[in-house]
Amino acid sequence: MDKEVKITSGGKDRLLQATKVLTKCFWDDPVVRFMMSSMTDEARKAYYPAYMHSLLKAAALNAAIFTEAADWACVAVWLLPGKTVDNPFTMLQAGLLGCLWRLGVVGVKRMLVDYQGQSGDCKRRFLVDAHGKRFTRYHYLFFIGTDPAARGQGLASRLIKEYQQKAAAEGLPIWLEATTPRSRDVYAKVGFEETTMMKLGEGTHAASGVPETGGPGVCIWPMIWLPPSMQSGRIDAAKQ
Repeated sequence: MDKEVKITSGGKDRLLQATKVLTKCFWDDPVVRFMMSSMTDEARKAYYPAYMHSLLKAAALNAAIFTEAADWACVAVWLLPGKTVDNPFTMLQAGLLGCLWRLGVVGVKRMLVDYQGQSGDCKRRFLVDAHGKRFTRYHYLFFIGTDPAARGQGLASRLIKEYQQKAAAEGLPIWLEATTPRSRDVYAKVGFEETTMMKLGEGTHAASGVPETGGPGVCIWPMIWLPPSMQSGRIDAAKQ
């Protein structure tokens, strides 16, 4: 029998603890490294905690749900339907404008054009029901990470499965973007469907997110989970 794991959830009061955990988890994440790849290693190391805090504060300001398992060994940040982190008010309050300034013009392009542009296109194509009608309401897994010392225990899967119960009760899908093959496989095991593959920095960056002339670029796998009642006969609206 699986060992019982305590799971709790809350709101913006959990920002600091969530930031502490997720900052440890995403230091070498390919997408994060890609976004900060114009910085020297020293500058990236110095600024990285503030960068993560700004992103998570933006989520907290938009009523994100912070869930954790096993006394903060694993943390997930969920954006509710209709909530985003890229509105001007949020960007100002969360310090994201300063974040963009620190990343520089090229970094801003990577975040707002390269990433957000492709992500938006994927959502328009694949966030659809069995009749090709686009979902206007969906949950979004903004971040999830497990402390390196606690990996391999299935904690991320447990957090996701619990949240899937909430989404299923509401009859709504969940969307995410997997940034590593390992995380993609974890999501697939809990019922997420791989829709396509995005690439960032093809020809300019390595798969790890560091600059590399002629490199293959950073791969991202947008994925969707549908409640059981919606899983039959879904189609790609782009094919219509």
